[in-house]
Amino acid sequence: MWRGTAALQTIDQSLQSIRNDVVRLDSQLNQLTSEIAQNQRQRARLLNDIAKVRLTELDVGELHTNITAADQSAMQTLEQRDQAIAELASEIESSNEAISSAEHARERLLVALNEKAEALAELEAGVQQQLKSDDEYMAQFELAKKAESIAEEALKKVHKAQANMAEKAAPYQADKLFMYLWNRGFGTTEYSAGLFARFADSWVAKLIDYEPARVNYWNLEEIPKRLNDHAEYVGDQADTQHMLLQQLELNALESMGVKALEADIDQRRDELDKHDDRIEAMELVLNEQLDQRAKFVAGEDPFIQECLQRLSKALEHKSLAAIHQYVRETVSPTDDRLVIELQALEDTLDDVEQNMVDVRNLHDKRFGRLRELEKVRRDFKNSRFDDARSGFGNQSLINGAISQFMQGLISGADVWRVIKRNQRYRNVAASPDFGSGGLGEIADMIGGEIMRQGRRRRSNRGSTWNWPKPRRGGSVFRAPRGGGSGGGFKTGGGF
Repeated sequence: MWRGTAALQTIDQSLQSIRNDVVRLDSQLNQLTSEIAQNQRQRARLLNDIAKVRLTELDVGELHTNITAADQSAMQTLEQRDQAIAELASEIESSNEAISSAEHARERLLVALNEKAEALAELEAGVQQQLKSDDEYMAQFELAKKAESIAEEALKKVHKAQANMAEKAAPYQADKLFMYLWNRGFGTTEYSAGLFARFADSWVAKLIDYEPARVNYWNLEEIPKRLNDHAEYVGDQADTQHMLLQQLELNALESMGVKALEADIDQRRDELDKHDDRIEAMELVLNEQLDQRAKFVAGEDPFIQECLQRLSKALEHKSLAAIHQYVRETVSPTDDRLVIELQALEDTLDDVEQNMVDVRNLHDKRFGRLRELEKVRRDFKNSRFDDARSGFGNQSLINGAISQFMQGLISGADVWRVIKRNQRYRNVAASPDFGSGGLGEIADMIGGEIMRQGRRRRSNRGSTWNWPKPRRGGSVFRAPRGGGSGGGFKTGGGF
């Protein structure tokens, strides 16, 4: 069986791989953004050179001054932007280091917790072995098992009678005259009507031979009710016997000093949960920093916007539109060369901007994948799937699901479903279905419900034995397959 701690490491490694992809795409976006800014500045200089050749001296001077000032301002803005990016990169690096350190600390906390959990399981296993040879306990177990069996049989009869009534009562319920008299309570002490109504109802009753039908229909309704009352009674008896059996188990555990170890484990789990909360908070900060850097590298930050706005405003000079016209009317090799260079630069700029769109889309998808897998890991931890007794029976299937997720073929929710479906708690020492833990399985299978008040017969029975419970939003507990404590001791029930 694949250990839960090993599965968590696989998830962590996949998370780091996605983070590396995000950083790589960040770098590409940053390079493309810088290339766009440089091309815009080069475009401004080419237009300025063309203006020098073709425009009048007055216009040249004004245009040249505006573009040069804009170019200088853009350079200063880009320098400020580079500094801001460097500071953000340093913050991201610090966040990554802090998270890595926190993860290592968590591993140490988890190892210490799992050592205590395994010690508790061993201690419980010893208690279970002692209880097998305890005459008082074994006698109470037989009483509880017998009471449970009677309760389950009573429940089955209730369900059978309910189904039988639903089938056999249909013809009566379809007879409108019969149901009219039945609903009025005709033929019972509950019936009340005037002289004329009594005469009419009696005539209808004789017409449809009501009385024997009423008795049969009453029996169909009454039998499930009485069986239900009996099921409630024997169910309460089973609950009482179960509680007595469980109290013997709790007494035996307490005599072995289990409470102190349980308190220690609870404290360690609480410390681990708080540590996970801190890691989650640090990851939120890191994600915000990555999102902020994504805006920088995509050219959506205020620095680059200011830079491009200043360049664009400088290029709005009234004579710029005339540049292309002047160039077309002359045969000067200088401005022809500049125009060809300008055209090539604009083509390059279009390509770079399109590349920017493509890389940004990839970046957004990987960033989304990062958050999805972070949620999978969070659910994994909250469900205690990293407990020492937790494992997975199909390692290749889970690895395949994670691989498909990394390729973008399935969602994080799909990965989590595969993980939950294949997770099991294995019998390290103590068995969770020992004694009182193995009773009541039939009732659970058929629903364990009583008709009359719509409530469950069985009270909320907590587990005697210590097995991992989800912190919040965790998965349903799955007992080990082929459970039991071994040793060949069989009682036909919960050993």
